[in-house]
Amino acid sequence: MILGAIHISERVTRLRVADVGRGDSRRLIDRSSLVRAELRNCDRLSALLMAEVEAARDAGAVEVEVIATRELRGTRLLRLLDRVTRASGAGGIHLPGTADALAAGFLAVTRPREAVLDGAVAVARIAESTTGVAFGIPGGPPEWVGSRSLGAATLTDRARFTDPPRPNQIEAAVNGAMRALGSFALPVCDRVFLSTPMSAVLERLCGPRIEAAAARRGLDSILGQTADDIAAWFGAESGQARLLPATLVIVFALADLTGTAVEPCISDPVAGRAWLAESRHSAARSESAA
Repeated sequence: MILGAIHISERVTRLRVADVGRGDSRRLIDRSSLVRAELRNCDRLSALLMAEVEAARDAGAVEVEVIATRELRGTRLLRLLDRVTRASGAGGIHLPGTADALAAGFLAVTRPREAVLDGAVAVARIAESTTGVAFGIPGGPPEWVGSRSLGAATLTDRARFTDPPRPNQIEAAVNGAMRALGSFALPVCDRVFLSTPMSAVLERLCGPRIEAAAARRGLDSILGQTADDIAAWFGAESGQARLLPATLVIVFALADLTGTAVEPCISDPVAGRAWLAESRHSAARSESAA
């Protein structure tokens, strides 16, 4: 089944369309537009949403879900955009809770790998404003989730990173990330996967299994590099390239605190949300049958 999702965050709006099966998915569209979610950009965002809904339908999407981050909850901008999405036929804008986002991310990473994974695993998710971890048996909903209000964008802002960040700013960010994530009572597991828009860049920079020392080497290798340099170097989106130093800092903190190599991976959020809804429907049917 072909499904589409439009995700609105404070910094970027992203369209994803995927052909979702029972245990795998195939990406058809994955693109972003760097339009900040501000009231002054309401007309631009309205036009963008209408165009992206139509693009998803042209790609064959039978459903198009529009999702916004929790930071936009209750804003006038979101109320105005909600009218636009309803008028386009996509329905109202959804604001999933952090636990739901982490559960969907856990399924997106683990279900396609279910056959080759043995035992419980953790999946970390670095978003713009939060870092979360889900833990459980691959292929099903997680047994445990936890999150902290520290993401790649919030850390970039709190550490007041210049472009490029200075070494003292990096060290301050490392200390802040260790404090923020240090209270995580993470269950013990052998494998920690990482889901982030920068996963492909992280793997090229630090390798497929990133221990704390490898994350440090990655930070050292980009010292003095501007966001434009990083974008050109890795072919990354410019908005995401700006967040790479903070993302690496959080990866270092996760690896150091867990004592386990962090494995960046590319996953399909559209499929993850579909699989989460499917698992909940199945659970509800089982309960009603009982």
